[in-house]
Amino acid sequence: MSGHGLPCVHCGLCLDTCPTYRLLGTEADSPRGRIYIMEAIESGELELDAQAATHLSRCLGCLACESACPSGVSYGRRIDEFRPQLAARAGTEGILKNAAQSLYTNPSLVDLGLRGAALLDRFGLGALRRQAPGLGLLPSASTSGATTDNDGADWKVTPLRRSRVHQPLRARLRVALLSGCVGDQMMPQINRDSVEVLQRNGIEVVEMPGQGCCGALALHSGRRDEAVALARANLAAFARIDDVDAFVTSAAGCGALVRDYDHLLAGTDVGEEAEAFSALCRDVCELLVEVGFKTPSRPLTSAGPVAYHDACHLLHARGIAAAPRKVCEVATGSAPVDLGENNLCCGSAGSYNLDHPVLAEQLGRRKAVLARQSPPTTVAVGNVGCMLQIARALELEGVSAVVRHPVQLLAAAYRQSAGRG
Repeated sequence: MSGHGLPCVHCGLCLDTCPTYRLLGTEADSPRGRIYIMEAIESGELELDAQAATHLSRCLGCLACESACPSGVSYGRRIDEFRPQLAARAGTEGILKNAAQSLYTNPSLVDLGLRGAALLDRFGLGALRRQAPGLGLLPSASTSGATTDNDGADWKVTPLRRSRVHQPLRARLRVALLSGCVGDQMMPQINRDSVEVLQRNGIEVVEMPGQGCCGALALHSGRRDEAVALARANLAAFARIDDVDAFVTSAAGCGALVRDYDHLLAGTDVGEEAEAFSALCRDVCELLVEVGFKTPSRPLTSAGPVAYHDACHLLHARGIAAAPRKVCEVATGSAPVDLGENNLCCGSAGSYNLDHPVLAEQLGRRKAVLARQSPPTTVAVGNVGCMLQIARALELEGVSAVVRHPVQLLAAAYRQSAGRG
């Protein structure tokens, strides 16, 4: 696989960082083993049979191996460029996986699922619902952390429009926010709070009509053409906005792919635009720390103690570790502690908890067991998929901590300081 970046020297330093190797203990379920398999298939030494496909499909794409690799191997790009071959031979299983993903990215079906989950929770069947794959990931009322201002501002209805409240007379920055797809529908308060926090810090947030899914789910499922089409649509939407300083995301997985649009679209007619677009992408916590943000007059002490868990695509894909912790610290008045095994994936990994529910549940339970050892009041994590996964795991293990995005903690602290908490 010489055309895919630096060669793997097979040193094995990635093994202990790989979640599936930690769970299964098999070489073929490690990054090194998967590289062996892909190289053997491409050289004709192996066939892409059911066994090989199983080992390759178990990869979460968490990129912890890249952080551990002393040779700088671009493992994530290697496996993503191989995934179309996996998708092509997936057969009935692949059809079912794509159908499951379609259910979770269809707004009408997600809304129906959320209503059904809320009804089950209302009748005291929440614990039973949490046991079911897919349905168990849908947020409960405690997971969603929905909040409203007492001044009448409805952030749910107008999360991306020019502010009706807290609008600065002279903005320091002008940004657009990627609202996302399924994450925004399941937990829209994260984007609402992101907009509010940005505006309270003098940053204008403008609409981006025509934006949509970033394409991460499609790319990681081997549907590269679909991912490219979605990326092109977002580029076109962004091109309609004048004089924007940054493109902000609140979901680590979305941000990681958008930062990689320059690679995804390299060599195409929009390659240069993609490169410029990727360079403007910022995680919301990253941007806040980069430009500076206000300290609430009253820290949100009710949220603590806070345990922070690194979202894989913030930590490993983007190298962002300090900024979300700083936002948590400023919001609550105390530095968060690590949840534990922060370099290991929680098992969310896009649609992994739909594609491989047993492995995903085992990884999620590891996080819940760690939380039970020193129970936090709040678990903070900067990605909606991780939030849904960890919240489910905590409820299954009987851990009462709530799960929040760091920017939600900061928004709540600002409201409390303003007398509306």
